[in-house]
Amino acid sequence: MYSTHEGEATTEGAGWDPRLTEARNPRTEAIDRADAGTIVALMQAEDRAVPGAVRSQADALARIIERVAERFRRGGRLIYVGAGTSGRLGVLDAAECPPTFGTDPELVRGVIAGGEDALARSSEGAEDDAEAGARSLSELDVGGADFVLGIATSGTTPYVHGALVEARRRGAEIGFLSCTPPPDGVLALEPLLITPLVGPEVIAGSTRLKAGTATKLVLNTLTTGAMIRSGRVYGNLMVDLRARSAKLVDRGIRIVSYVCALEREPARRLLVGAGGSVKTALAMHLLDTDRGMAERCLDTVDGFLRTAVERYGNGGCPYYAAYPTAPGWPDAEELSRRLARVPAELEGALAAAEASDREGRLERASPDGWTPAQHVAHLLQFESESIRQRVRRFVEEDEPEFTHWEPDPEPPGGDEPFPELVERLGSARAGTLAHLRDRGTEVWGRRAILGDERPTLYQFLRGIGQHDGAHVTRIAERVHPALLRPIADAVEEGP
Repeated sequence: MYSTHEGEATTEGAGWDPRLTEARNPRTEAIDRADAGTIVALMQAEDRAVPGAVRSQADALARIIERVAERFRRGGRLIYVGAGTSGRLGVLDAAECPPTFGTDPELVRGVIAGGEDALARSSEGAEDDAEAGARSLSELDVGGADFVLGIATSGTTPYVHGALVEARRRGAEIGFLSCTPPPDGVLALEPLLITPLVGPEVIAGSTRLKAGTATKLVLNTLTTGAMIRSGRVYGNLMVDLRARSAKLVDRGIRIVSYVCALEREPARRLLVGAGGSVKTALAMHLLDTDRGMAERCLDTVDGFLRTAVERYGNGGCPYYAAYPTAPGWPDAEELSRRLARVPAELEGALAAAEASDREGRLERASPDGWTPAQHVAHLLQFESESIRQRVRRFVEEDEPEFTHWEPDPEPPGGDEPFPELVERLGSARAGTLAHLRDRGTEVWGRRAILGDERPTLYQFLRGIGQHDGAHVTRIAERVHPALLRPIADAVEEGP
């Protein structure tokens, strides 16, 4: 027998499956003779065991939340792997993260045995293919920055086991969620465990019932906790949402109106000016600054709005928004990719502006008076005259001393065509990053002297990323209001 929260599960009988989720429930053995009212009462009585079972895993859940949040900071992902109900719940939880927390759809992924067809139609045979589980993670190029959570309420799904073996081989951190004690093969992989033992189901083996409910509660807590620990809420408000539909615009306006104590129309204008980002709109108001600088200030504190308000709220956000306080070099690879992406982001911002230029906005200067070409010319000048040399000195010298680079007082010429300037910037940035190629992680912790500060190389380049982003924003500001206005106007007019 197996002990449960409310009695014992029956496992007697030749060939009976020893897994807890497959055991017979002595309290529902006569349910086939029950009327509808009794069925409801029996099922609700069993469901009362679920919260206690999940509550027993509080420490394990908290530990995994911290590990997942740390993986996010390193540019990694959370990947759920499951079959049947377990897989569907993983896909559901992953799909709900972007609209709730404004995340990239790649940040939390759900993988289900049998692929997308298995979401709406049973595909039980797919769960028996361990090699397919391994292939699914290979196709996602899972690596050392990722966290993979296998979900198998019965504990023994081969597809999930194969995926975990592959994840471990690739250096990812792994966890395992099960409603029965995990088998030895899983324990040998040494995953972080979450085991809410809800006991036998009302219908033996039907893990879409209590086990499914426990799984949903666990996944809700995991992603919500990880997003909170990643700075994606302010108080209990979902401030990282992006206003891209009438419903989300309306919600965003209400959040901005509430936090900033503004009437609806000023809140709407602020949200539009922030490109639809609620968090940026709040930072613009609370820090009394423009969008580009608000984004820089948020980046210095890893997106935590409350920390940005505490740090910069008294005197406004300084032009040089300071460096992130965390040393951060586990995140160095993602930062390198971010710096390398800037030319493509500049091209994308301008292409989007051209595609939505219904009012001749591109014929006007951006809010700071610069044309798109001038923004790129400025970035190119900064890269060529300062950044590359400083990175080289970081790598080659012990605590080199720098002075603040002063740009030309007049806006850069930007006489070359925009595409040619972007191409030159891309070549210059590649030359800068070449100094870091094949270097160990210790190089990111090397320090320089810059005025009263001693930033690490990581902090310095994180600041460069902020500066890049501010100029991409300057170009993008001419497009986002045009895209948002029809939606916002529709919300303002109401039904």
